[in-house]
Amino acid sequence: MCSDIRMHKLFFPAAVCVAFAGIAFAQVEASSSTYLLDIDTARYVSPASQRLMLRVGDQPRHITIGTQDEICVQLQRVEGNSEVIAARIRALRPQPRDAAEVRLVGPDISPGTYRSTPWGMLLRALPEKTGDVGLSKPLGTETAPVCTL
Repeated sequence: MCSDIRMHKLFFPAAVCVAFAGIAFAQVEASSSTYLLDIDTARYVSPASQRLMLRVGDQPRHITIGTQDEICVQLQRVEGNSEVIAARIRALRPQPRDAAEVRLVGPDISPGTYRSTPWGMLLRALPEKTGDVGLSKPLGTETAPVCTL
């Protein structure tokens, strides 16, 4: 019976340590989540949608879409609600637009739903692990120039 009590005394602290380590690893993964961002300029003469690979919380990046469009875009968690991810986006060309925040991921947003900017550009975010859902290989943004929103 004494050995059972000793085992229990050792087992419980070990289980607590493992639980805390699991929580820490989950927080690290959540803070470095990568999403595929599909962008459609919503013009009939524009190129097909562009797929970008963005990390949540990375710096805003200057991206060229086709021959006509340039944007500055960033994915961030919404302050006060870590479950919601929004794209901060500003059109640079052909017609400059002020920055807008478009919520793309959250408990009240169906996964893969296109959302619109105030000027009509369509956006949707999918977890990187979603894989291929019909568009070309995503454009990595790590080397894209940093821009200002």
